[in-house]
Amino acid sequence: MKLRPALTGLVLLGVMSVAQASPVDVTFTVSGSAGSWLYDFSVTNNLLPANEIYSLGVKLNTTNRVGAPVGWDPGIVGVNWAAYGGANISYNNTWVTCRTATCPIGYVDPEADVNPGETTSGFKVLDNGLTALTSVQWYVTSYGNNPVYPGPGCSFICNAPGDNPGFQGAASGSVVPVPAAVWFFGSALSLMGMMRRKINS
Repeated sequence: MKLRPALTGLVLLGVMSVAQASPVDVTFTVSGSAGSWLYDFSVTNNLLPANEIYSLGVKLNTTNRVGAPVGWDPGIVGVNWAAYGGANISYNNTWVTCRTATCPIGYVDPEADVNPGETTSGFKVLDNGLTALTSVQWYVTSYGNNPVYPGPGCSFICNAPGDNPGFQGAASGSVVPVPAAVWFFGSALSLMGMMRRKINS
């Protein structure tokens, strides 16, 4: 009997956490070293019922896209959504679901879009920053046939013709640790170099 209220509380907590999920989640991992950081971004679409994400942009120190999921190509560099109600941020690394860098307006590749409930990764940027970032500004735009969408969280292009809501936020990321063997190898090389200098002097 005493367990029932606790279980009910857990069930309610689960329902609340689902209900409060962000419309879009963007995360990333970072690997590499100072001056050569490889960022790999993932986009999760929590939009319902039918809005598909077709564009992504992030703001880093360097404009250097080095990877994209199948069906995604580089978008326009320097996208800024301030005129449409978004934040005044210039995103220097962008991708869109089209076959060329100059997509006709409204063109999307339905096979490549991030559909509701899906996560797509492989949006990669090589950045020359001295330190790896733990937070990166991003935007996405989506397209769907739900005329009432945009719903909570829509930050720009809300209620546009064709229902084209956009979202902005800060992605959280984590640095992929360098394997211990690599550190050991690097330390061993340094030690050998010091010993060689000592012998030669």
